[in-house]
Amino acid sequence: MTDFLNLNIGSVTDAYLRELAQQNHHARLRIQQMEVLLHTVQAIGQNVTTLTDIFAGKAIEEAKANAAAALKIAEIANGIRVENRYRVRPDHTVVDEDTGLMWMQSPLEGSFNFEQAQKAVEDLNAKGGFAGHHNWRLPSQDELESLVVVGIRPAICPKAFPDTPEVDFWTSSSSQSNRSVSEQYFVDFGSGETYGKYEGIENTKICRMTVRLVRFFRNAV
Repeated sequence: MTDFLNLNIGSVTDAYLRELAQQNHHARLRIQQMEVLLHTVQAIGQNVTTLTDIFAGKAIEEAKANAAAALKIAEIANGIRVENRYRVRPDHTVVDEDTGLMWMQSPLEGSFNFEQAQKAVEDLNAKGGFAGHHNWRLPSQDELESLVVVGIRPAICPKAFPDTPEVDFWTSSSSQSNRSVSEQYFVDFGSGETYGKYEGIENTKICRMTVRLVRFFRNAV
């Protein structure tokens, strides 16, 4: 009887242990499957995040480009077209669509020697600028000459620049004529001619001229 009981108990124990081993095996398989699934989900999440970042970046760049294009249209369109070239805007600036420059419609008040003219530009930009812009500057000789209209007085488009006096306007351009003397160029809007004044206390520090400022128009056509 004892042997029979021992045999049955052993059989039951073996069966139980086999069942536990089988359950543990299945449990390990499920754990491995879950780990694989977790890694897969994490990888998909990373890829989705990367793709999202890429598409978001492209969307932002496209939005910026569209906004710039809209601003270009609005800024250029927001003005009266003059002489098939200029846009006279409500903020008292003039956009020259031929050169891509934005001009102050009126010159700065007063007259300046060359050093004073440079300081006036710096002060204007530092104290709030003009028409929402803070990068105004003296025009180069070529830039200022681009406004000259030969055969009228003042020698400039009167519809675009109605307040232009027939006087000399400083440019930022100079030329070294010899080793000791250089010329600071200016444009006479009475005659439309360009001249040079010798540097020195007897010239650029004494000669007082008018100033019209310019800036690059970032959305020029």
